[in-house]
Amino acid sequence: MRMFFTNQTAMKKNQLFIIMVLACLGFGLAFTSCKEKTETIPALLPREKQLGTADEQANIQGVYNKAIEAIKKNPGDLQQYVNLASVFVAEGRVTGNNSYYGNAAMEMLNKVTESKTPNRDIVFQALNVKSAIELNMHQFKDALATAKKGVALNNFNAGIFGALVDANVEMGNYAEAVKDCDSMMNIRPDLRSYSRASYLRQIYGQNAGAIEAMKMAVDAGLAGNENTEWARTTLGDLYLNTGKLDSASLMYRSSLVYRANYPYALIGLARVEKAKKNYDGAIEQTKNAIKMLGEVAFVALLGDLYELKGDAAKAKETKADVIRLLEEGQKSETKTALVKHNVSRELATAHLSAGNLDEALKNAQTDLDMRPDNIDANELAAWVYYMKGVYATAKAHADKMLATNTQNPATLYKAGAIYAKAGDIAKGQKLMDDALATNPYIDAKIVGGTRQPVAINKP
Repeated sequence: MRMFFTNQTAMKKNQLFIIMVLACLGFGLAFTSCKEKTETIPALLPREKQLGTADEQANIQGVYNKAIEAIKKNPGDLQQYVNLASVFVAEGRVTGNNSYYGNAAMEMLNKVTESKTPNRDIVFQALNVKSAIELNMHQFKDALATAKKGVALNNFNAGIFGALVDANVEMGNYAEAVKDCDSMMNIRPDLRSYSRASYLRQIYGQNAGAIEAMKMAVDAGLAGNENTEWARTTLGDLYLNTGKLDSASLMYRSSLVYRANYPYALIGLARVEKAKKNYDGAIEQTKNAIKMLGEVAFVALLGDLYELKGDAAKAKETKADVIRLLEEGQKSETKTALVKHNVSRELATAHLSAGNLDEALKNAQTDLDMRPDNIDANELAAWVYYMKGVYATAKAHADKMLATNTQNPATLYKAGAIYAKAGDIAKGQKLMDDALATNPYIDAKIVGGTRQPVAINKP
């Protein structure tokens, strides 16, 4: 369920690498000579940092090279285009450069879907990968439609049901997501299915069950692989969200043993230090994570940490950087891009953090319009309206954000503050008390901090 966000401005200079292909090999194009026109295949960009293991990188490069050679010999080998798309998705996952690699993958997949091939299996494979790309770029409605097309071709594949789970969750179709997860689990109980079961349990307020399922996901994976360490750090996040700082720290540190400098483990340790109010330590770990992966969410956390530490100047500068990175990322996407990164939620959150409430609301509403039943979209809208002092509207969205009985402490605390301001003081106080009982380390900016205009205390 993880969705990456890319610092696209750092990739502006990276252009498509042109690979020479003999015109006599075809590609379904009319060439007059081999010199006049060439077929382009996107390149694997040089990694600026050592991310992952050398063996893992060599394997990705090897699959890429093998596909290129196969296409040179037989441009009609559609399987190689699916293989290239899968390589691009994997590289984007490791490097965080999802805009470049997402479009590169879509370019390869279009060669399959536009070929009018009668081979249902190869079309299914293309749809499976395409749905993953659309999810990664937050094009949730498109991803759901693509996944449904895939299932219509093959309903015995666990991966396509995983895409259905993710897309239905993002669109707020939680009952459908549960059914899809059951189907996925019946086909293949593995890291992918266990992790989705964990997320759904968390959505429905089963925090202990979510931890149990994520443990199974970790155990089902190979230590050191990116997807395994993602599961391990996500398990750490579950511990952190329920106030178990030592267990969370253990997961993050274990991940770093298996996969050195894994950015999501580093940022996990930063959040542990933040919970302990060791802001200097948190800032150091966040900077370490940013060195490995220019994730906008990491930069946003850095801005929050400067604010919590009391460094208003650096906080303001960093928060402005987040907005600039997001906006420049959007501008860098060409009009002809095959898939664009939807960043409405990220922009809303960034503007909210910076105190730009009107811009926050505009972007939050865009996110909400796309998926009106999603609990996270309603939580964001509720909190923006709360900060604007529009408590009745905030309460209406708070009702929706609690629709699945989530027991996420930060969510419960926000809902409590909203209900109290909207006039239901008793319900609001209980929600806040329950939240702090589960996790006494809720973000200090939420509990009586700068984001909460009025702290509501027990009489």
